[in-house]
Amino acid sequence: MASGVKSTAMPYIIDGNNLIGSSPDLSLEEEGARQKVVHIVRKFQQNRNNKVIVVFDGEPDGTAHRQELGPKFLVLYPRYGRSADDEIKRILNSYNDFRDVVLITSDRELKAFARRLGARTVNSIEFYFKLKREYRETGKREETQKRIDTRLSDQEVDQWMKIFNGD
Repeated sequence: MASGVKSTAMPYIIDGNNLIGSSPDLSLEEEGARQKVVHIVRKFQQNRNNKVIVVFDGEPDGTAHRQELGPKFLVLYPRYGRSADDEIKRILNSYNDFRDVVLITSDRELKAFARRLGARTVNSIEFYFKLKREYRETGKREETQKRIDTRLSDQEVDQWMKIFNGD
């Protein structure tokens, strides 16, 4: 990401490990916890069309330290010797206009850093419950849409026509 990033939609920068650690139903020791968070955050991002950057501590699940999962969705792992906090500060420093930047973390030092720059902050636990609520609502809407969009095959139409026409 280049210095002087100009935002058109509110970017969310998420402290991934902090989000997992704040969640009552996930654990940093749980296998697949990162993937679960990425999946839920991805749904959130798709519904809002905001730019989202999720930063995790530690080694990536694959080999890539940078995983672009869409034009506006990025998962980052810091390089050896750096922390997720270092990476988040680097990302925050790359913005010129902080009014619409939102940092998701419960880390006091990171929150203070972001606020000094003018970015908004949201506690991880608060954001997690918002994610879960929206994920549930999106799932209900998608399920309803599937029921509405159910199409009959030509064979099914023929069978119903026989039933109603008495053939």
